[in-house]
Amino acid sequence: MKALIIDGSPEPSSSELVALLALDADYVVAVDRGAIVCRSAGVVPDLFCGDDDSADADTAAWARAHAGSTMRLPVEKDATDLAFALDRAAEEARRRGEVLDVCLTCATGGRPDHMLGALGLLLAIKETGPMLVEDGFELAILSPEGCDSWEFAEGEIGRTFSAVALEPGTVVSEEGMRWRLDGAELPLLGDRGVSNRIVGEHAKVTCHEGALAAFLIK
Repeated sequence: MKALIIDGSPEPSSSELVALLALDADYVVAVDRGAIVCRSAGVVPDLFCGDDDSADADTAAWARAHAGSTMRLPVEKDATDLAFALDRAAEEARRRGEVLDVCLTCATGGRPDHMLGALGLLLAIKETGPMLVEDGFELAILSPEGCDSWEFAEGEIGRTFSAVALEPGTVVSEEGMRWRLDGAELPLLGDRGVSNRIVGEHAKVTCHEGALAAFLIK
């Protein structure tokens, strides 16, 4: 089940991107302020999830009137709205008897603390091979337990690529890059894999051990 989670960052992704991502989704979740960009993109969510601390009253009313279901959360809680949304998406995938495939957007603009929290939540479900897609970049969580590699199309030649280890002992190989890695161990959250460049056809990154945040900069 391809789940699109539209989070509530203060600086959201464009309506055009959200509408495009929704075309490929089986299940769409708007997380609180995420309903604003949903509405502007003409995307009706299957689930509206939040505590109403960031969506305006009119948009929240629209989401509750049109969404397939709603999940009202308390303002005071020990987890983010996004964590609840991801849990609900996992429940829906189990109900359908399908494998969960998560794409997250509107999660990084304007709040770097939220971005780090979102990255941690995606790392917790690394076995699903989750993606984070924004207007300026795409990010894949690669690991042997989930999706272990990412191969790039010819149209990506010339783009910047960065690899950041999310777990100790992360081992990575890169092909078709300006600076090639071959079974290299990257330091946790280190910068060794930052600002590479795709230079060849069939460029590819593979995570052999650990977990990797693989960034394709648009």
